[in-house]
Amino acid sequence: MISWTPELAAAQLRAPGPSDDKYRRGVLSLRTGSSAYPGAAVLGVEAAWRTGVGLLRYEPPIDDLPPRFELLSPAAAVLAARPETVFGVDPAGRTDAWLIGSGTDPARSSAAEAAALREVLTGAAPVVVDAGALRLAVEIRGFAIGRAASAADRSLFRRGDARRGSATTAGAGPFGPPLILTPHAGEFATLWSDLDLGPLPGDATAPVPATHADRPAAPRADRPTAPRLTERLSARADAAAALAARVRATVLLKGSVTLVATPDGQVLASGPATPWLATAGTGDVLAGILGALVASRAAEIREDPELLGPLGATAALLHDVAARTAAGDDSVVAGHTPSSHALAESPDPGVAAPSGRPITALDVAHALPQAVASLLALAPPSQP
Repeated sequence: MISWTPELAAAQLRAPGPSDDKYRRGVLSLRTGSSAYPGAAVLGVEAAWRTGVGLLRYEPPIDDLPPRFELLSPAAAVLAARPETVFGVDPAGRTDAWLIGSGTDPARSSAAEAAALREVLTGAAPVVVDAGALRLAVEIRGFAIGRAASAADRSLFRRGDARRGSATTAGAGPFGPPLILTPHAGEFATLWSDLDLGPLPGDATAPVPATHADRPAAPRADRPTAPRLTERLSARADAAAALAARVRATVLLKGSVTLVATPDGQVLASGPATPWLATAGTGDVLAGILGALVASRAAEIREDPELLGPLGATAALLHDVAARTAAGDDSVVAGHTPSSHALAESPDPGVAAPSGRPITALDVAHALPQAVASLLALAPPSQP
């Protein structure tokens, strides 16, 4: 397991150059939000724009239920918040990456919407899969794999199908497009059960507390010891890696320490994140950050889907830096966030109060430009 640092994250970010235009910087399409959760669409769109995507296209849910409580539809809410956003399907098919599922409930979605998601999940562009689209993605990928992939299949999946030359198909492997799934612990347990993978190893879905907690310390006898926390983190890493290998997709398992496992067995750890992130909507912001990063590196991802691992860890770290910036946490002044090794080394986790102040998900999104700048400042100078 590799502890993801600000310096490693900085190396994954790309600042625009003189020859870049909006298309070169990445085009992200979203199918997110619903009449029940229009705010999820706004948060993901806001985060993607502020992370630095070149163009963002929002495709509202098809045949969605009418908004309740006189709320705006997801599309109207997005337009009001971010008028730069383009709406509807691009007839030219200029989409570098997709973000789907945030703020959606498959039980309330129409058949037409499910069909549209299936088309995305069987296309070629890399896909960030969140929340309501997770089970569908795993179902489709599971059918495509059918059985454990051979070593030759894995090699082909990394390369993509070179015989496919068009922008709409290039890079699709034998199992479908490159995917990164973003479950929280409960969603992860559901996916594990859907795939009939047996008992979850150890405390794989138990939360790993951060080195700082936003509540009074528990009695010492009830606090997990450092070795116990290390075991819990290891169990989560093993489970994430097993799921990633099974569905041939990168898995970003959210938590105080976010773990990103790739199909070929790489596991990256980002965190512990500030406990102020434990508030509604921050997962939608993380999905938007990740969508923007994936769109900016889509051509490379089609050649090597393993790149989704470093980008997922970078998104998680950037999410934390933005949250700390919004919360007024002094630890970001030097461009530093705690290493995941600090968790294992802490003899008495859960004692001190977190630095800073309460924040909302939108606060995190608004702090993203400053967070991106702080990480870019750590990148080595580009060669002439």
